[in-house]
Amino acid sequence: MEGEKTTTTKVVAPVERVVFALNGERQEVAAADVEPSTTLLEFIRTRTPFRGPKLGCGEGIR
Repeated sequence: MEGEKTTTTKVVAPVERVVFALNGERQEVAAADVEPSTTLLEFIRTRTPFRGPKLGCGEGIR
């Protein structure tokens, strides 16, 4: 009917693994092994041999 609002609910399955390429090498991480608040920068600097990545401006960081 006119004037009625509809609500859409999206169901999202939990992520079990995160897979990405870092310097051309496949990285696969169990989601349970990483805190949800961990940024990609934190992950790279603490869980890989790469220490060079730096935070640019921090805009958008909570």
